[in-house]
This record gives sequence, C-alpha cells and structure tokens, in this order.
Amino acid sequence: MLVLAWLVALVTPSESAHEAPFPVAAAVADEGIGRNIAVRVDEVRRAESVVEGGWTAEGNWLVVDLEAAAVVEEFGVSLTLATFTVDGRTYRASERPMSLLQAGLFAGIPQSGSLAFELADDVVDDTGVLRFAVNSDTRLDSVIEVSVDLAELETEASVELLPTEWSSR
Repeated sequence: MLVLAWLVALVTPSESAHEAPFPVAAAVADEGIGRNIAVRVDEVRRAESVVEGGWTAEGNWLVVDLEAAAVVEEFGVSLTLATFTVDGRTYRASERPMSLLQAGLFAGIPQSGSLAFELADDVVDDTGVLRFAVNSDTRLDSVIEVSVDLAELETEASVELLPTEWSSR
C-alpha cells in the first residue's frame, strides 16, 4: 500500500497543472502552430548594437527575425508575449525599438519583422528558450517555444532590425 501511495503521489498533477499553458515546441526555421498563433523564427543573431531607423542602442542583444500570424480569430489579437528565458532569468522583448512586439496579427496572413532582447552582460554561452503567445496570461493557452543555444551564435558588431511588414511567403 505504501508503494502504491508513493506511485500515486508521483503521477498526481500539481495544484497549478490544471491551468498550465500548452507548450508547442518548434525549431528555428520551423513553424510552431498553437490555438491562435503561428510563429516561425527565421533567424537568431547576437549583436553589440542594434539599429532601427534612427534609434540605436549598445549592449548584449539577442535579435530574433520571425513571422507571426493568427490562426483562427484575429480581432484584438497581437504578439503580446515575447520572452527569452536563460539561466533562470526571463527577458522580455524590448519595447524601445519599433518591432513586431504588440503588432496586430491576422488569420492566415503572416507579418514579418524582428524582436530585440537586451540581455545581461554575463549571459554569453547558455541555452535558453524563446516563448511567444497572444496573451501575457498564458494559462490554458498555447505558447510557442523555440530553444536557442547562444554558444552557436557569433556576435556581430551591429544588427539592423527588420521592419514590420506583410510576409512574402
């Protein structure tokens, strides 16, 4: 009985499991499709400086070029959640440059552009996870997750962010 009780305790979901998001794993260049979001990360780059129009900022930047679209419903749907988690720290896509963050998404018509994440100076060669969703509250919703190994990326001196526009695919 004791062993059976131990096994039941191991497989019993936690209190928060009934509200957990539904992760959809995708790789760079592959499309991840969730309940109402489709995301394809085309390229991930490191930079010491990012440029968008007349705006420039120096630092330890992760730049993500991607395409995103709504899947079913488009009214009020935007790319609201864009985070990068590495070493137990979560970085939100910067709101300083104009980017795909908060851009309206349309069903079946992808928008392309860039997101920029300003990382701490000590984040160098770790592996992290990009997360994308249409709601900042991801409970009971899908989240597209893309693993990124920072050690595989060469750091460029400067990277220009892509303009947000309709995708050509």
